[in-house]
Amino acid sequence: MSNLASFSVINQKVEKIFSEESTANKGTAFTYLCLRTLFKLTDEELEETITDGSMDGEVDAIYIDDRTIHILTFKYTDKFELSQKNYPETDLDQFILTTDLIISGNLDEKAINGAVWEKYQEIRNLASTGKIEFKIHVVSNKLHPVDHAKLKLKNAVDKYRIVEEPYYLDQEDLVAIILANKSKQIDGQIRFIDKQHFEKSDGNVKTVIGAVAATDLIKLIKLNDNEVNEDAFNENVRVYKPKHRVNKAIIESALDDNNFQFFYLNNGITILCENVDYAPNTRSPLAELKNFQIINGGQTSHSLFEVYKSSSEKLESIELLVRICEAKKEDPLSEKISETSNNQIPVGSRDLHSNDLIQRKLEEEFKTLGFYYERKPNQYSDKQKDKVFNNEILGQLFMAYHLELASEAKNSKSKVFSDLYDQIFDEMVISASELIRLYNLYKPLLLQKKEIQKKKRKKGCIREGSFCFQSNISYCKWHETLF
Repeated sequence: MSNLASFSVINQKVEKIFSEESTANKGTAFTYLCLRTLFKLTDEELEETITDGSMDGEVDAIYIDDRTIHILTFKYTDKFELSQKNYPETDLDQFILTTDLIISGNLDEKAINGAVWEKYQEIRNLASTGKIEFKIHVVSNKLHPVDHAKLKLKNAVDKYRIVEEPYYLDQEDLVAIILANKSKQIDGQIRFIDKQHFEKSDGNVKTVIGAVAATDLIKLIKLNDNEVNEDAFNENVRVYKPKHRVNKAIIESALDDNNFQFFYLNNGITILCENVDYAPNTRSPLAELKNFQIINGGQTSHSLFEVYKSSSEKLESIELLVRICEAKKEDPLSEKISETSNNQIPVGSRDLHSNDLIQRKLEEEFKTLGFYYERKPNQYSDKQKDKVFNNEILGQLFMAYHLELASEAKNSKSKVFSDLYDQIFDEMVISASELIRLYNLYKPLLLQKKEIQKKKRKKGCIREGSFCFQSNISYCKWHETLF
């Protein structure tokens, strides 16, 4: 299902490529985006791969990777309403015909442009030296082709044993790949203490719980002696707050002369990974973690790293509880674990939504526009303030403007991430550009409020008249955003 949030992520990236790289048109910019996203092509490789142009037979790119030939067709629209249409069947028919001729070796030079013909000759030369295989990609920010159109492509390539099942990518698929590419895979290992570990399995769910040394945790999370590998905490709902009283207490507990009690005073950490491999029923087994994330216990991990930097010897007597859950990233279990795990620092509803797909889509779109979308509190505290947009304030603005709930926006902002969350962060209506527009409406009122409040604090004169709302502007600014 096409939605505005995904459309905007793609559209903003296309606009950026079109304006910054002076592509012939936005369709070409979309081709650039897709080839970079799917194959990580360099600019030089892009030029060698693209065949788009007159007489291309709807084959827009041919990418040869060793002995695998990727044949691709692209369709792009910069209008959201058209993105809700299916990939045009007549264009797919032409692509099917050209692809069939390429694979069968019957392409006619007179019927095709020079770029396609050059790639065709390269393919024939490869085929003469050994086995090759083909992968067919139909890529668009529209919906997939209708089923009977897909069947025509399937029937055309099924007769060749060297062709895989065709790949169909719409804008949702592309956004998913873009977001997945942003998450760096982290592998690691951690050792359990002696036999202090056990495993619980229920069908396809597996959890290993045990005691580990704090020194081993540091080895797992450190980038170097002065930095934590923050990629290991990408899916943690909290950003580390060094001055928070709870974290100060964790550090004090670790530095205490009785820090052997740390195991009993701390809730430990929760690790989510795609696979955990270890030798059960053995002493001090080493657990290999594939694609892991510390989804709870980020405060503990960072606090212990602070101790490591200042008094590493103190960690020698500290043990802590670790729960390792094995689940695929797309498994809903991962979200449930994040929501229900420890609450050393209370987790608000905003925190619990911070890793939602729509929040990550908006963050990606804002980044393309040169801004930072703060989906976690203090996530971009190190960035230039006027470049950072707080998702809670943006949600309040959406409440006031689109839902016409100005009073609630002022007095009940908790509804942004609770009762009204699905109405505000509706993928069919929300986008970064719209949120920025709302903020630009709001900003002059905010500045005016600051000036009036400053006068109030100094008991200055507040002018009445055309701005009669000034004395109550802290309440009025949400209402004024409506106009």
